[in-house]
Amino acid sequence: ITAKKTPSPADAERRKLRPGSGGEKPPEEPPFTYQLKAVPLKFVKEMKDIVLKEAESVGSSAIFEVLISPSTAITSWMKDGSNIRESPKHKFIADGKDRKLHIIDVQLSDAGEYTCVLRLGNKEKTSTAKLIVEGIP
Repeated sequence: ITAKKTPSPADAERRKLRPGSGGEKPPEEPPFTYQLKAVPLKFVKEMKDIVLKEAESVGSSAIFEVLISPSTAITSWMKDGSNIRESPKHKFIADGKDRKLHIIDVQLSDAGEYTCVLRLGNKEKTSTAKLIVEGIP
C-alpha cells in the first residue's frame, strides 16, 4: 500500500492551477431556454341539445357530454344559470378530457338550459345546450 501525497500549493503552481479552479466555468446563461406555451382553453366537442318525450323519458336518463382541452381544466355545471351540485339526481363524470353530466330519472321539471363552465387560471369558457322534455299532449 502506498500513501498518496496531498498536493501542496507548490505542486499547484507547477501545474498552473489555482485553488478553487475546477476547470472551465459554466456559461453565464444556459445555451438554450425552455418556454412553456400556454395550452388554449377550449371545448373540443360542444354540448348538444337533448329532446325527450316525457312518456318515454320518465325513469330514463339524459347525458350531456363535452370534450375539453386541456384535461387539467376545472369543469362545473349549471342549469338555468344556477350551479348544480352532484347528487343522486345529477352525476358528474370526468375521464381524461371527457366530461359528462348524467341526469337521472328525467322529469318534466328537468327541462331547461344546461351549461358546462370550463376554468383554467383566470380563463373561462362555456358550452350550453337545452334539455327539452316534451309533455304528453
